[in-house]
Amino acid sequence: MSSADTLRVIPLGGLGEVGMNCMALEHDGQLLVIDCGTSFPGEDHGVDVLHADLSWLTDNWSRVCGVFLTHGHEDHIGALPFLLKGRPLQVFGPRHALRLVQRRFSEQGTDISTYLRPVKCGERIAVGPFEVEPIRVSHSIVEATALAISCAAGRVVHSGDFKFDERPSDGEPTDEQRLLELGVAGVDLLLSDSTNVDSVGTSASEADVADALDSIVKDAPRRVFVALFASNVQRLISLGRIAQRRGRRLCLLGRSLALHVEVATELGYLDWPHDLILPPERAKTYPKDQLLVLATGTQAEPGAAMSRLARGDHRFVDVEADDTVVFSSRIIPGCDRQVVDMMCALMRRGARVESRWTSLVHASGHAHRGEQRRLIELLTPRCFVPVHGTLHHLSRHAALARQCGVPEVLAVENGQTVVLENGTLRRGQDVPVGRIHVAIGGHEMPPEALDRRRDLARCGVLSVAVVCDHKGRLACPPTIQALGLPRLERREALAQLADYLTQNWGSLRSSSSAPPTRNGSSPDGDLSSPRSGRGYRDRTSALGLRFVSVQTEALPVLVERSVQRWVDAGFGLRPLVAVHIHQAPTDG
Repeated sequence: MSSADTLRVIPLGGLGEVGMNCMALEHDGQLLVIDCGTSFPGEDHGVDVLHADLSWLTDNWSRVCGVFLTHGHEDHIGALPFLLKGRPLQVFGPRHALRLVQRRFSEQGTDISTYLRPVKCGERIAVGPFEVEPIRVSHSIVEATALAISCAAGRVVHSGDFKFDERPSDGEPTDEQRLLELGVAGVDLLLSDSTNVDSVGTSASEADVADALDSIVKDAPRRVFVALFASNVQRLISLGRIAQRRGRRLCLLGRSLALHVEVATELGYLDWPHDLILPPERAKTYPKDQLLVLATGTQAEPGAAMSRLARGDHRFVDVEADDTVVFSSRIIPGCDRQVVDMMCALMRRGARVESRWTSLVHASGHAHRGEQRRLIELLTPRCFVPVHGTLHHLSRHAALARQCGVPEVLAVENGQTVVLENGTLRRGQDVPVGRIHVAIGGHEMPPEALDRRRDLARCGVLSVAVVCDHKGRLACPPTIQALGLPRLERREALAQLADYLTQNWGSLRSSSSAPPTRNGSSPDGDLSSPRSGRGYRDRTSALGLRFVSVQTEALPVLVERSVQRWVDAGFGLRPLVAVHIHQAPTDG
């Protein structure tokens, strides 16, 4: 069977995890990329975002015919700057998504506008050997689309992120008629969003959320703070209407929120009066019952607006007694504790806190199980591959498809390719995949650097600086700093450690000059005891420190192990030790 008769689905991100959505379709020797997103780290070691390892795509760059975006959420567009770095390529997608992409590249000093190709729903766009038709679907962001992709091997429908909401704020519900028409014409393969497969029934309508928010704002005696995802333009549309109806002005806290408001306004989705938005610096003095504050930081990110409000250190606004704070958002798995802690901090400040647990102030933008079934029934696909979710989500969605009578169903994770051939599915050859951690500042953080940061966070660090004369004798007492080490950070403890090193410096110098024993340890049994060697050498070597030694390379290692032994024996701590030995300048 020739490559013109087959279609290979190549998941690079988003299958087996939530976020980092990126997939390639391969047909007749060419590749079409669908979405290229980022995700947020589950731990904070200076990592800003994560994205899929895109090296397989860049290694096959001459075969990539374009990128097609389903919508403008970061988990679908955020990694484009990493993919397109110095590699021009056509990017197709809704106006809203492309405007956000353009802003992102502009922030980095790159003009990508000549490569952006806005598309409308119902258009059929030729991209290499593929014909792509965007189809309107409801989601928490505007202009979300599913994609009907046709080639000689068959027709594929990629759902994108979707739900069936008959009353979305932007007035653009999912185009069920077109989906039904595609089902009648024949769909060979459906790739469908699995995010909410554990949620039974159907998702709430955005109109119901708007009603609940309106009721809260109407009854609030003072200011109302609404925490929301900045990209939730559907919610922004509703909140703008509520503010005008209830005689309140909007105050925006958070740069990402201001960006999304600006882009949505440019595209005509927010027709707010010019005086509806109040500058944050005027919020403290504005009448309390005439203000509706919108803020980012729903997941208790330390530097975001909501966390600052909870701590009471926001420079423009304070949450006060009888204010109302509404969390119009969901809690991302893994953020539960810090979000609840933030809610409690706001309650201690006297605020009334509303969330999904108390009223219908949020609706998911993703289809629940009943809506996932509905999509399958509209399209009646011959084959099905679940996308967007952990292996648990993918497996449950695959089981749902089988219950709906889909003949061919496969659940795969990143790197595990699927081949569509003559209306049947089979596993293809795997491709290399992985995750790339991007540090704050935009640079890639190698795995070994991330491991070092984890060790530093877990163990603390002890810095020992020693100045010696030309013969290796101490020129002055050692200088010692402790970071993240309880009790040892006290001045008295550091002074004791400095005295210990001063008293034992002669034996350390002697040991460093002696030949090693058969097992490679120092002849000084006191310094090479099993207790002092529990993983210290491995952890400290991982730091990649440079030592300036005036005698031998062994001396810094012996100092390190001696310090570790002393700290472990006296304090029960096992820090990473950084030893710096310098030679004092000589006179003349």
